[in-house]
Amino acid sequence: MTIRKFALTALGAALVLGTTAPMSMAAPRGPGRDGPPMRPELAYVYLLKMADTNKDGKVSKEEFAARQDALFTEIDASKDGSITPKEMRDYRRAKMEAYRAANPRPEREDAKGPDGKKGGPEQADHKGEPGRKHEGREGGRGGMGGKGGKMNGMFAMADTDGNGQISKAEFTAAGEKMFTRLDKNTDGVISIDDMPDRPFL
Repeated sequence: MTIRKFALTALGAALVLGTTAPMSMAAPRGPGRDGPPMRPELAYVYLLKMADTNKDGKVSKEEFAARQDALFTEIDASKDGSITPKEMRDYRRAKMEAYRAANPRPEREDAKGPDGKKGGPEQADHKGEPGRKHEGREGGRGGMGGKGGKMNGMFAMADTDGNGQISKAEFTAAGEKMFTRLDKNTDGVISIDDMPDRPFL
């Protein structure tokens, strides 16, 4: 699979999963890119929750398309029929903030910095340097907000006409690539039968 196909599949995953899925799941991978591509098991579980409207344990093309349509409408804040990088970032940020508000971490609430203000250990990077933003997070290098970030690169690849926006047709095409990739047995639904027989480690 080419890098472009990896990126389009990954963008499909990010779009279908509401752009809230961890980028480690949705990011394109390949030789020298930190391991294998998206883990289909994670996408399947999320799709069961978000798209399996009749709760039969399968996601049909119709259910998938309905999820895509609803998601496009939600992300397209300006309602002009296209999604801009800013709309994508704003949507993802709002969803992440809502998730954090609904799932507070007490150990972070209590964390205080040396000056008594919030901003203790959770603000340190992986090397323990306080106050420094994590790279790869939104706004940092490689994140959604950073120039050259993975999401920006995937966005550009889905933007096939190069106008800096993702149209409904481009959005749908990216999602269809993900559906095709997940539907391993080509029976028209995403189900447990399409999941790899991966050791549980």
